[in-house]
Amino acid sequence: MRVYKVNGIAHKVFDPDDTIPSDITVKSDWRAAVVGDWVKSDDGCVIEVLRQGIMKRTKGKERNVKYIGTCTGTFAAYKNTKMDTSKRINIYSFGGGKLSDDVLIQREHLSKHEQVFVVYLASGMAPEQAYLKAFPTQDVGYAKIKSAQLVKTTRVRTAMKEELKPVMEELNLDETFVLKNIKEVILLSDKDDTRLKALFKLADIMDMEDKNKTQVTQLSVGAFQGFTNDMVEVAKRPDQLKESNEH
Repeated sequence: MRVYKVNGIAHKVFDPDDTIPSDITVKSDWRAAVVGDWVKSDDGCVIEVLRQGIMKRTKGKERNVKYIGTCTGTFAAYKNTKMDTSKRINIYSFGGGKLSDDVLIQREHLSKHEQVFVVYLASGMAPEQAYLKAFPTQDVGYAKIKSAQLVKTTRVRTAMKEELKPVMEELNLDETFVLKNIKEVILLSDKDDTRLKALFKLADIMDMEDKNKTQVTQLSVGAFQGFTNDMVEVAKRPDQLKESNEH
C-alpha cells in the first residue's frame, strides 16, 4: 500500500497484492465513478476518486468529456484512456509531467503477481501472455506495454536468472560454454555476417562496445522462449558440431 498527501490529507493506494478493507466497495469501471468512489485502475490497483468534472472540447464529436482525479493524477474518461496509479508531479493536469516515483521501475522486490509472471516467462511464454495470466487484466494492449516495462527491470531480470539456473546447470550451460561456442562460431563459420554478429556479442559480453552508441545486438530476458529440443541437443554435443564444421 502507498500513501500520498493531497492538500495535507493522506490518501491510500492499494497495490494488486494488498488486501482491500471490507468496508471499501470497488467499482470496476473508473470512467463511471463519482467523487468518493473506490475504483480499480488499469494497472490493477485500487484508488479513490477525489475529483470529477466535465471538460469542454472545441473539436470532435464528443464536446463534453468527463474526467476524474485521484491522488496520483487526472484522467479523461475516453474509451481508450488508461488510468494507472504512478504518481505524477502535477496531479491536476492531464499530462501530469514526469512521473515522480515510478513504482514499477524503482521497486526492488517482486510482488506476488510478478513472481507468477517470472515463472510463466521462464516456461517460454511470450511476455504479454505471461502478464495476462499473472495480473488481473484482460487488456492485451495494456499487457504488452506493461510486460515490456517489467522485463527491463533489474528485479525481474535477476529473478529470471534464478528461475533458469537449475535448467542451465542441468544442461551444463555456463559462462564458459557461452564464450567457447561464440569463439567457435567466429573461427569456424564461413559466413561473414554470422562471424560479425558473434564478434559483436562477444564484445558486448567483454564490455568492449561503446555504451553511448546504439547497440547492434541486444539480448533481453523478455525474448526468452524456452529451450527447444534442438537447443538441448546442441548443448549436449558441441564437439560433434565442431567436427562437422571442420569437414
